[in-house]
Amino acid sequence: MKQIMHKARLLAAIALTLIVCGCASTQKLSEVDRAKFKTARINQTVQKGQLFLLAPSGANVGLIFGAIGGAAASGSIADTQKSFTDFLDKNSLSIEKIVREEFEKALKESGKLAIAGPEESSAPVINISVPQYGFGVTHLLSSNVVPVIQVKCDLVDSSAKLIWSENERMLPSIASPMQSTTWAQLHDDPKQIEEQWRKASRILVKKIIDTL
Repeated sequence: MKQIMHKARLLAAIALTLIVCGCASTQKLSEVDRAKFKTARINQTVQKGQLFLLAPSGANVGLIFGAIGGAAASGSIADTQKSFTDFLDKNSLSIEKIVREEFEKALKESGKLAIAGPEESSAPVINISVPQYGFGVTHLLSSNVVPVIQVKCDLVDSSAKLIWSENERMLPSIASPMQSTTWAQLHDDPKQIEEQWRKASRILVKKIIDTL
């Protein structure tokens, strides 16, 4: 019974975390602005938010990705996040770079806005942020994980007025469009982390750009 109650509380906490992080507002691009703006600059600095790791089946993610000593034994959220972040840094894996590159590629392919050069100061700017990213199990008893990503994009004009805002997110679920993997596979082949995040980002940014 205690185990069931613990999992119920965990699920409630997870749901609250995902809901809070997913409550970004949107703003449609007006027909006037759509006709007015044909180019945009992409801000090369991508804001990164919360790292989200979900492994309630008992896997010690911190231990898998390199935590040692007391940190490995504790299995705390902070220690787990640090060990995973250190692993990303060690393998030169950047969610900011991945999302920015996938957005720029998808924008070019869409033909909706031409990408302006940095010298075109009058062109509006697209600011990209990743409020949440990571991996999570597909359900509470599973050891299989899928990407967790939220991407938010804002288009602001030269006066810093917001003229368009959209966001999309991908949650850990058995209904995820991503092929699941395991923590061990991600550790043994770090390139899988990038591949998983790129595929997920590609899905999200295409949905976002469709609203331009």
